[in-house]
Amino acid sequence: MPDGAGHSGRERPSDALIVSGGGSVAVASDALFADAQALERVHDELRRAAGALAAAESALGARLLRRADAPLSALDAEREIAHALELVAASGQRASAIAFVLRASAHGYGLADDAAARLAQQLAAGLGYSIGRLLPLAAALVVPALPAVLGGLLVAALVAPKGVAALPGTLGTWLADNNRLLTNPVTVALVRAGVMSVDDVIGGALGLPRGVVQALGDEGSGVAGLDTSAGFFTVIGAPFGLLAETAVATRVAGRRDIRAPQGLAERLDRIPQRVDTVDGPRGQHIRIERYEMPGRPDRFAVYVTGTADFSPRTGREAFDLTSSVVGMTELPAGSVRAVHDAMRQAGVTADSPVQFTGFSQGGLVAATLAASGDYNTKGVVTVGAPTAQVSFGNDYPAVLLEHTDDIVPALGGNRVDDDPVLVQREAFAGRDTPAGVAVPSHDRDEYRRTAELADDARSAPLAAAIAELDDFGRGATTVTSTTYVAERVKR
Repeated sequence: MPDGAGHSGRERPSDALIVSGGGSVAVASDALFADAQALERVHDELRRAAGALAAAESALGARLLRRADAPLSALDAEREIAHALELVAASGQRASAIAFVLRASAHGYGLADDAAARLAQQLAAGLGYSIGRLLPLAAALVVPALPAVLGGLLVAALVAPKGVAALPGTLGTWLADNNRLLTNPVTVALVRAGVMSVDDVIGGALGLPRGVVQALGDEGSGVAGLDTSAGFFTVIGAPFGLLAETAVATRVAGRRDIRAPQGLAERLDRIPQRVDTVDGPRGQHIRIERYEMPGRPDRFAVYVTGTADFSPRTGREAFDLTSSVVGMTELPAGSVRAVHDAMRQAGVTADSPVQFTGFSQGGLVAATLAASGDYNTKGVVTVGAPTAQVSFGNDYPAVLLEHTDDIVPALGGNRVDDDPVLVQREAFAGRDTPAGVAVPSHDRDEYRRTAELADDARSAPLAAAIAELDDFGRGATTVTSTTYVAERVKR
């Protein structure tokens, strides 16, 4: 098969999956977990075989054969049974030992990875606090130079063919032409550490003692963290019309009958998409499927799109940068309220069984709703979403797909919950990044490849979670899909 279409005989480096979570600290490749599981099955089979051989040896012991005046060949067979029993027992012990070593290595790597993440967070926090302490001095040095800087920008705007509008476009073009810088696991790790230290930068800039900042931050009680940092930016931006929340209105865009999805790839395909046009983003934001089953309450599956507008100035788009930032504060963002309203219109109640699936910001919305306690959650799937600060429940399957070279999931900081099954892949390991795309590892097609690989994975926790997700809609006699559009309403 061609590269990228299905499975080839030789796995690409970018096709390697790393699986973790499921209530365990173990982190390893899907292949390692599959090998450990296979060896454990071999051990069980050999143990059963040893039991059968032991029973045969007991029934046909040498003493009994001599009493029965059995031929010499029967005695030889009895000795072979005893020898086979020894070999089977030794092989079973070896298989069990190797499986134990494989799992121990996965746990050891997970513990080391967790310790490294904690150390990196502490170092980033200290650096962030130091930067914050220097900010007032830097401001004092920069303010006198602002007139000259603004004058230079004005001249550049007058000289540039497209004026001031060309300046952000130039930055975007440069990032798209140098996307390997952003599409890098090292950059992702730095971004993750950076967002976790924003509260330390703010504390340092406010002149708070280092001990107080540390005690209140993620390294201490957790009172201050990523959510309070995001809230800080919404507060200072609101007076200027930036990151300002508004009311939202949700309306039905279409309805049709389909079938229930099977696998993660099909779920990803059902997440609505927004398409950029000359008049702005177009398309749907939310899809809700109703599963009707005889004699059982109706079930629902909710699919949520990603960010459609990255401007910090609030416009009509409900799934915008404002909703992304406010969503980090754990306050009701416009996108979250839009999905709430769509679910109400679809007939979802607090008792209705419901699953959530979302991409990017939609994944954060899906995770927030699933973990809110407001709904009877029966599963959640997030794709390329900054969900690390969400505490999921352990009574429903949760699968998170992330690329280690995608900066968007890193914006959620360090993970606080090991219950969800986390599936990671370096999308562009050993591959060239496509030209003209700023963050190619966040592309939906790349994540669909990850979903396909996850559907075929052999890791027991991942396979069990997918099977439980698929059982949700099995047996439905009617599946109705309704799409919704959400827009901000300015008063």
